[in-house]
Amino acid sequence: MRKKIIIFSLFFLSFFFLLITPKTSAATFQSGIEDNFQLLGGNVTLLEQEAQQLANQTKAGVFVVTTDSSTSASQMAKTYLADKVGAKNNGVVLVINMNLRKVYIWATGNLKYYLPSSRIEKTLDIVQPELSSDNYYQAVSGFFDQVSKYYQAGIPTTRKYTVNSQTGAITFHRSFQPLSILIAFVISLIAAGGFVWTIYRRYQMKDAHAVWRYDYGRNGNLQLHQREDILVNTFITTRIIPRPSSDNNSFSDGSGGGRSF
Repeated sequence: MRKKIIIFSLFFLSFFFLLITPKTSAATFQSGIEDNFQLLGGNVTLLEQEAQQLANQTKAGVFVVTTDSSTSASQMAKTYLADKVGAKNNGVVLVINMNLRKVYIWATGNLKYYLPSSRIEKTLDIVQPELSSDNYYQAVSGFFDQVSKYYQAGIPTTRKYTVNSQTGAITFHRSFQPLSILIAFVISLIAAGGFVWTIYRRYQMKDAHAVWRYDYGRNGNLQLHQREDILVNTFITTRIIPRPSSDNNSFSDGSGGGRSF
């Protein structure tokens, strides 16, 4: 009877903990459309939905900004994305500057691996003609489509890597290709052989068994002198070397590209 009570108690406790365990929902990532120049009209809501879907897919912040600012599109893109997701964190932004007629794409964090400069240039091949034709909705939608396509295609590299399904964090694994190993082995043999041959040619003697005896007593000469050094004074000079600003470095770790339209 006691055994049945223990089993029943364990079953009840297990069922109780299952009920109180909080359900985990899929993580959502930040996105946004800032149509300051009002180019997108009534399509903003639809594009915001597309941006959020892309953000959840890529595990990164996705943003679009239209502006008439005199600030360069590249500088605005880098500053804007750093403010939204943090310097060097996962995100991508499309900036359309109508004042300067410039468009710029900037990707940081994990997305910089999916969007190297070559892929950004291909994305601009889609975006730029639409902007030149005043098809702003098609330009932004095409930008989303290209980012999604390249994310699904994976990182363009021969290195092995894994992706964290929750955060999108990328881990590259070190690997050695057979051809690389063979090339390194051949180069090491050539380098070692050349070193040995050089030493042998430089120090070889006519007779390999001959022994050269140096007469130290006749050829040696030793002279000793007494010297006295007197310390007069000492000086210590200090200098503070300023560290480079982290703000300047935060904009260097990313992938970007832009054009006129």
